[in-house]
Amino acid sequence: MEINKTILISIYVALSLYILYKLFFKKNPYREEYERMYNEILNSSKHKVKGQYDKEE
Repeated sequence: MEINKTILISIYVALSLYILYKLFFKKNPYREEYERMYNEILNSSKHKVKGQYDKEE
């Protein structure tokens, strides 16, 4: 009976830690917008800077 109690308590602790994590570390909508814009700037050819290694053929 003691093992069942220990397993139940550990499940409750894991569940409460998960809920606390979700509560305090939610994804910020502004952060999501920033990451999208940052990735667009990094990966687009519109913002590409021509350097000495860019060869036009």
